[in-house]
Amino acid sequence: MITRRCAIYARYSSDLQRESSIEDQIRKCREHAARHGWEVHEEYVCSDQAVSGAALAGRDALQFLVAAAKHRPKPFDCLLVDDSSRLTRNLADGLKTTDLFRFNAIDVVFVSQNFDTSQENSRMMVTMHGMMDEQFLVGLGQKVHRGQEGRVLKGLNPGGRCYGYRNIPIEDATRQGKYGRMAVLGVQQEAESTEAAVVRRIFEMYANGNGFATIAKQLNHEGIPSPRPARNRLRQAWSRYTIREMLFNQKYRGVIVWGRTKKMRNPENGKKVSKARPDSEWKTVEAPELRIVPEELWRLAHEQNARVNQLGVQRLGGMCRTPGSRTYLFSGLLTCGNCGSSIVIISGGGKRGYVKYGCHAHKHSGVCDNNWTIRRDRLEDQLLGAIEQRLFDPVILDYAVEKIEQTVKARIVDMQRQAQSTNGDAARNRRDELKAQATRLTEAISFGGTLQPLVHKLQEIEREVAEIERAVALQRPRNMELKPGQVRDAVVKTMTNLRSTLGAGDVTLAKNALMKHVGRLVLTPTMMEGKKLFRVIGGVQVAGPNGV
Repeated sequence: MITRRCAIYARYSSDLQRESSIEDQIRKCREHAARHGWEVHEEYVCSDQAVSGAALAGRDALQFLVAAAKHRPKPFDCLLVDDSSRLTRNLADGLKTTDLFRFNAIDVVFVSQNFDTSQENSRMMVTMHGMMDEQFLVGLGQKVHRGQEGRVLKGLNPGGRCYGYRNIPIEDATRQGKYGRMAVLGVQQEAESTEAAVVRRIFEMYANGNGFATIAKQLNHEGIPSPRPARNRLRQAWSRYTIREMLFNQKYRGVIVWGRTKKMRNPENGKKVSKARPDSEWKTVEAPELRIVPEELWRLAHEQNARVNQLGVQRLGGMCRTPGSRTYLFSGLLTCGNCGSSIVIISGGGKRGYVKYGCHAHKHSGVCDNNWTIRRDRLEDQLLGAIEQRLFDPVILDYAVEKIEQTVKARIVDMQRQAQSTNGDAARNRRDELKAQATRLTEAISFGGTLQPLVHKLQEIEREVAEIERAVALQRPRNMELKPGQVRDAVVKTMTNLRSTLGAGDVTLAKNALMKHVGRLVLTPTMMEGKKLFRVIGGVQVAGPNGV
């Protein structure tokens, strides 16, 4: 009996599954290993908890095992997974992941389904089970959408909170739900008196001519609790965006509009984003019991909004939001040192014809006490001058060259060590095995018979051999060394190109260069010798955002 060194991977996706699911999966994998006399390496028993299988992003445990599989000598011979759906619920990700392990001479064993990637038909099995696992998510999403739609049509809340209302669960005393509580049939909403009064006040203030930012600042000044902040917001505070969203929320007039957006997963990072649905897919339900804002007040507020839009109010600042902002070199790169929000264009035009930068949080919500501003032309001149001065400062240049040389030399040593190790043995063995199969197929083809399947298989083998040979070629030791002055020449060239780009007058290229080599700059208001100054924290990165 061959002893195999095993790693184990387990995953559960949401609160619909128990944490003990991880224990159960690992137990099944251990039992499988024990039946075959295999050895489980405890340091490679890993799990991802409360993580969806729809994407590889965020799967730290799986990424750890993938990285470990590339080490030489390899730390384990096979990866045990209870079920293919635990590895992934995306067919493309499943094939890619199993191919990565297989390329590094590590088999993936699916315990419950009783197959592994060492078998000849393994790719077909991974594809078949992967299609079913992926379809499960598609079907689940459709069922969830159908259930939420049904709740909306009954006037119930499909999920989430809305400022101005409280959620009241409708419980079924005859059924037991999660955690020993009664099952919830649905969620009703009813007006919450304190928050509802704030909603009506917002509509009244806007109808009387107050802008979004003015309303937000007033509410923050009075200490009125705001809705819960989005996860990407720094603090809980009223903002002009919150005010605008509330003014267009038809629930406040007793109308539920549902299905305006849908969630889609970004295939690059695995994150869900909202995408607009066509108007024809929206569901509108009259719910007069939810009305907070009288119809007359709703009408006055929206007439005011129409008047504001007719005036064509100029929008200022922001990375690429307006034609003017595209000429601002540092838009999107400045941060307030007091509160952490962005430094943006907060005033502009007028008789003097110049614009000013200031703290976004102070200007639009009043939650930051940094009321200092600086003219755009002065800020750009001073920052560009400081950047250019540092580009060719002898001390900074010497330091950058020294650090980059250390990094490059260490990388060269590491690459040579890897190239001289047994890193390519598995690939070469696989290549020789494939070439032998190709020879046998060629002989079979020469005897005639049903040729098309044989020719197709031979083409697949030839493609895989070519890929392996390219990978092996990359692993061959190369004569790599640094020549005297090579790094200094490269650094000086980079700095010279950056200075030329910043001074060439092409704002787009200059902005891209600043984002690559400078990144975020923190501006903190400071008094020095009786003068108001912004202290700037940041630096020039010669090798880009991840460089030295």
